[in-house]
Amino acid sequence: MAGLKYYERTKYLIELIEKKKTGSPGELASKIGVTKRMVYHILDDLRLCLEQEISYSKQEESYVFSEKS
Repeated sequence: MAGLKYYERTKYLIELIEKKKTGSPGELASKIGVTKRMVYHILDDLRLCLEQEISYSKQEESYVFSEKS
């Protein structure tokens, strides 16, 4: 069951990034129900397997996708 929760949180995180509604890392942790440290862990996993770069935009106050260079 733990794997399913991780999958659901990761899927929700991707949706929030696409909508540019993640907020700060602390706010994002609250939204998906994990610690801030776990947010960074999930983001690292996504960076390894997605073909898009994930970065934090201070202007948008959200994590955003961009093309890998």
